[in-house]
Amino acid sequence: MLKYLARLFSPNAEPKPEQVSSAPLALNKVAGAAEEESAPARREALTRLTHLATAHLDEAERRRLMEVMLASFDRYGNSSEAFEEIALGKEGQAAGQWFVIQCDWKASEEVEWQVAEVAASLGIPDRWSWGVSDERARTVPGGLCEVAKWAAPLGFEMLHIDVGSDTYFAILIKRDDAESACQAAVSAGLKVLRTPELELSHV
Repeated sequence: MLKYLARLFSPNAEPKPEQVSSAPLALNKVAGAAEEESAPARREALTRLTHLATAHLDEAERRRLMEVMLASFDRYGNSSEAFEEIALGKEGQAAGQWFVIQCDWKASEEVEWQVAEVAASLGIPDRWSWGVSDERARTVPGGLCEVAKWAAPLGFEMLHIDVGSDTYFAILIKRDDAESACQAAVSAGLKVLRTPELELSHV
């Protein structure tokens, strides 16, 4: 929470492209309604999402991340804060067992190596690389959309989670679990985009 407030009120903070405003209105309304759900219902939905997002990790790591996530939610009652804690916090995802890509909106140079981390933890032998040769033309959302298209034939779908910060969060989910994960995220009160929606919002 403190790190989020520090970013929010920092005099040097720069505005970022809006991730959600141009997403389908219905999705935002559903997420808004979910925010009014009881804390136990949001906690249960966040647990389902974390279970699906970390399904490829070993059992001990999954259990550890779940405990960190639930501790944060119980402390603040905030799904975005709890999700951010297991993605970026000191007790969050560990090297060699990544489940979420998390890039500052200006840090396009981080996309490739973070995708490699997540792909390795998923057991994907292929390596993604930028299709845009000009580094100045690369953007984080553009890169994530490329990654999603690369991962689709491998049986994965990418979900994009907006926690209201200047960081893009993206998780690769097995295609058969993507709809369940999306619904769980929305029920938890998180704002979530499928890749076509992210792509449309950055045209």
